[in-house]
Amino acid sequence: MENTYLYINNSTSVYYNSSKQEYYVANTLQKHEESVNIAEKAAEAAYKIFSEEISKYISHFKNIAILTAAGTSMDNGTHSGKTRDGLWTECETTINEIVTQLRSESSISQENLSSITSNHDIESFLSFVILFEKISSRELRDFEGHLLKEKLEKQIASACTLQLDENNHHHELFLQKLLARKNSDPRVQLYTTNYDKLFEQAAQNIGATIIDGFSFTLPRRFSGNNFEKDIVYRERTRVKNEESFVPNVFQLYKLHGSIDWEKDEKGSIIQNEHTEKPCIIYPASDKYESSYEQPYFEMMAHFQQTLRKEGTLLIVVGFGFKDKHIQNVIKEAVTQNPNFHLLIVCYEKGKGITKELLPDFLKQDEKEGKIKVIYNNVSILHSTFKDFVENYPLNQSYNTDNTQDHAACL
Repeated sequence: MENTYLYINNSTSVYYNSSKQEYYVANTLQKHEESVNIAEKAAEAAYKIFSEEISKYISHFKNIAILTAAGTSMDNGTHSGKTRDGLWTECETTINEIVTQLRSESSISQENLSSITSNHDIESFLSFVILFEKISSRELRDFEGHLLKEKLEKQIASACTLQLDENNHHHELFLQKLLARKNSDPRVQLYTTNYDKLFEQAAQNIGATIIDGFSFTLPRRFSGNNFEKDIVYRERTRVKNEESFVPNVFQLYKLHGSIDWEKDEKGSIIQNEHTEKPCIIYPASDKYESSYEQPYFEMMAHFQQTLRKEGTLLIVVGFGFKDKHIQNVIKEAVTQNPNFHLLIVCYEKGKGITKELLPDFLKQDEKEGKIKVIYNNVSILHSTFKDFVENYPLNQSYNTDNTQDHAACL
């Protein structure tokens, strides 16, 4: 059996070989008792190195940015988010209705359709439907006359409407650990491709304030200028600038929209908890085109601008690097920004870190037969969101009792 990698950066790695009952840190075989679980021992070593290094990064880099995706929602207990397979299952009845109609169309490739359906690839399927309707200049409808594409999109949005699991506090704990920093430092920027509101719910539970691009008046209306605003203690601004900023405030950028966004009659984006047609970028090939529309373009511009700043740490959690427009921005920062570091937290059950998982950042050393990072400013940790949060170091200098209480509960 091949080596299973749990942590890799430019100077060290942690991996184990279950068939040989061995684990290595920095290519050095570690001594252990025969009865121990080497996978667990290797994981302990990986998290220890990760914790030490992330502490250095946090103190060194002024700007902290986070990019989260489906992997974080998957760790929400009984109210877990859906994988692409999960979304397919959730929408299967409507998908079958659409497939039945497409099977009778001689103008389309039945071979391609069969390949998509057998792979349960909902992104390719929705792209296929969109392309068919554009080419044929007609829309697929069910027996009652309802548009099947809209029906499918509503089911996708519904599947992404999640409630924070009351027994799962990892979204809350992650925010608390991230926000335990000097108030005068730049605000933490949390970017997500998720439609759900798990981080918003977590922020509410811990009393954190979100700057999300929406106005403070009702209806809450989106404007990119709102990201330039902040919250301060007015009476302290002239006394000591360092103490003027209100603590526990972060910026939230929802790159693919949100289940509570909708367009009003003026074409503006407003927040509405009970919208029938959420303003989100659905998983389809035209999502790249949609990302250049407002408000998505505004947030992508902020993301790119942040990654170009000197002294930026980007932590990517649960993101599969399938979205080219996001992937390209990250890769540009890795190769062009000399004072930038990328930490990728990825997870593939039973496999560890593999070159196939992150081909743009890993290479196979043919001489040594080992996996190495291509770039010196990239670190990769194999972990679920839950375990990552539990091992994420807490800055004791800016700790609060509330954070300690949360940590003690886990």
